[in-house]
Amino acid sequence: MGRVKLKIKKLENTSGRQVTYSKRRSGILKKAKELSILCDIDLILLMFSPSGRPTICVGDKSPIDEVIAKYAQQTPQERAKRYLSYIHFLFTC
Repeated sequence: MGRVKLKIKKLENTSGRQVTYSKRRSGILKKAKELSILCDIDLILLMFSPSGRPTICVGDKSPIDEVIAKYAQQTPQERAKRYLSYIHFLFTC
């Protein structure tokens, strides 16, 4: 028998939410590192746990200050355009 496909929605149980975050955090950090290496990209991933603790992942290509400086050099129009494309992507999935 195969696994049952779960509908992705917010977990109402706060302890269950923390457990799920703890279990999935390492997987997403691993995937982010792999993407950074395979595609040779600058990467910063910042996540806050349900309890408010931050987790940060920095790719292997550039240090965090260089990546932030690169982002800061974008014009507000470029950032807005990217933001709108992310929003469009999220709502069409």
